[in-house]
Amino acid sequence: MNMSNARQYPIDLQRQVINEVKNHNRLLSDVAKQYGVSAKTVYQWVRSNDSRQTESKGAIVSEIAYLQQKIAQLSQQLQTMAS
Repeated sequence: MNMSNARQYPIDLQRQVINEVKNHNRLLSDVAKQYGVSAKTVYQWVRSNDSRQTESKGAIVSEIAYLQQKIAQLSQQLQTMAS
C-alpha cells in the first residue's frame, strides 16, 4: 500500500487499542475486530509503542546516572566546604 493511501487513525484510538492489548491481556485479533482495524495495524501500533517505551527508559536510566554522579560531586564539594 502506498503511504499516501495509508489510513490515519486518531491517536486516542491508537492508545485505547494498545491499552486493550497490553494491559487487559486481550488477543490482538479480538481487539482489532472490536475497533474495526486490521490486526497488522494493531500489531504495528503495539510494536511501535514498545520501541518508544524502550527508548524512553534508556533516556531515563541515562538521566538517573547523570544525576547520581552530580549528587556525588556536589556532596563532595559540600563536605570540602564544611571542613
